This record gives sequence, C-alpha cells and structure tokens, in this order.
Amino acid sequence: MFGRQSRCLYAVWSNPAPGVSSERFRGYYEDVHRPDTLAIGHFERSYRYEAHSGCRARYLTLWEAEYADLATALERVRKGALALREQGRIWPVQEVVFHQFVFASVEGPAPELSVEVLTTVQNDWRTRAPGQHAAAWARDALPHTNALRVGYPAQFLYGHDGRFLWLGETSAPADALGELWRGRAAPGLPPLGRPVPIFPPEGEAAPEPDEPISADPNAAWVAHWTPL
Repeated sequence: MFGRQSRCLYAVWSNPAPGVSSERFRGYYEDVHRPDTLAIGHFERSYRYEAHSGCRARYLTLWEAEYADLATALERVRKGALALREQGRIWPVQEVVFHQFVFASVEGPAPELSVEVLTTVQNDWRTRAPGQHAAAWARDALPHTNALRVGYPAQFLYGHDGRFLWLGETSAPADALGELWRGRAAPGLPPLGRPVPIFPPEGEAAPEPDEPISADPNAAWVAHWTPL
C-alpha cells in the first residue's frame, strides 16, 4: 500500500479481546506479532489501520507478499504460525472478525502520495458468486471511473474465489468522501461467511451449509480507515 501494489494481500480485521486494553493490544501487534511475522519471512510489509467510524472491526491489518496462489500462501504461513504458537508468541489478546488472502486482479498505479485514508469496498463474502469476476463487479458496483480517479490517486483490486476487495488511498479526509459513496455502498463490512483457517483444523468437522449470497450481485460495502 501507500502507492505500492503487491501480488498478494492477507487482510485481517480484528478487535481487542474482551478485557484487553487498547494499549496491550497495540503493544502485542507492534512489539511482538508484527516483528515476529516479518522476521520469519511470511510477508514483506504490513500496514495497520483503525476504522474511521462505526464498524464491527476496529482494526485492519494488511500483510503484503508475492504469493501466486492460496495453496502456496497457506503452505508457507501455516508452518510459521504453528511455530510461533508453540513458542508462546501468539497471545490471546485479539478477536479476529475475519481474515482472507486475496490476489491482485488488476495491476494498479504506484504514485508517490500521502495517505490520510484507506477506503475498502467489498462484495458479499459469504460464498462465491457463480460466474462473477472482480473487474466486472468493480465496474458495476463502484462509482464512475472518473470520480474514483479524482477521489483516489491510488486504487487496487484484489480477489479470491468470488470475494472481491477494492482499496483506494487518498489524502482527502474521510468526511469528504461520503458523497462519492452515497447510494453506492452500505457502510461497514459485508456478510463475511467462513474464512480458510490459518491453523489447520483438527479432525474432520462436517462443513457448515453455505449461506445465501446477496440477491444483488453488485452489492457493495464501504469502510474508511486511518493509517496507524
């Protein structure tokens, strides 16, 4: 981010666990989890954000890597995550609302810019939308290209298995962006469904039935985030 596009993003939406202070949560991420994860080579960079307004996840972390596909990412990340857990480096200080690997669908620009706000836009993430593609969803669900270009000098489009994530970076304040999204996207996070677990599941639990996807294949949800 900050004008740079990686091939793969691992997006994690989270909150402090009940009873955990914001200071302890921040300390874990900045002094333990982030350095540990970057040191073992899971990811090349990471960026943290706080929700600008009401959102059921207070924090978003974006981890950047160059993994070509989900299988490659999971093989690498699971080994390191298990090792960190065995070493006691995974602390029970956060509740993960959702996490997802997504992969670049369209190559984005790489401008030099000051980022005051990251905007994320997602479709219904409960289950795959048959035949839907990231670029087609973005074309129909997002504001007109010219309006987006004015509002967001840097734009990125990622997806995996029918889950799409558009990101826009801007130097404009979040309060100035409302008109651009009015009538286009619902505020907050979409219905999310079930993530692929980072820690391999124990046993062979019966799969839960899929939830129905939105009746509108172009439905979108928007959230604004402030870099930390």
